[in-house]
Amino acid sequence: MLEFIRKHRIFFTYVLIGTVATILDMAILYLLSDVLLINYVLSNFISVFAGISLSFFLNSKYNFKKTDKIAIKFMYFASVCIIGMLVGSTIFVFLYENLGIFKFISKTISVIIAGILQFLFNKNVTFR
Repeated sequence: MLEFIRKHRIFFTYVLIGTVATILDMAILYLLSDVLLINYVLSNFISVFAGISLSFFLNSKYNFKKTDKIAIKFMYFASVCIIGMLVGSTIFVFLYENLGIFKFISKTISVIIAGILQFLFNKNVTFR
């Protein structure tokens, strides 16, 4: 098992960083939508942007260890994340509004799907 984790270190670190960024994302979503009563779609966009920024910083510095051409890499990363956010938000709204699935379960499902797609692109394009 330990060998498997070592072999796939970048993926597991990406997941760990994504988890930390998602916790930040969820906390901001909760604060904005449930405490401040800001529209949940707008709250989602704001919370996702905060998660993207944290994720990029941690992945570029600690996971992929690529700090050259940081502006270009951030543009790629942010583009991937924005596309992922659109995909994730579409899934989130569909699950929440159409299927009546609890908001935070809908958010979790959408984050997992978008996260897998983003990892594959970022590993093979952004941080190659």
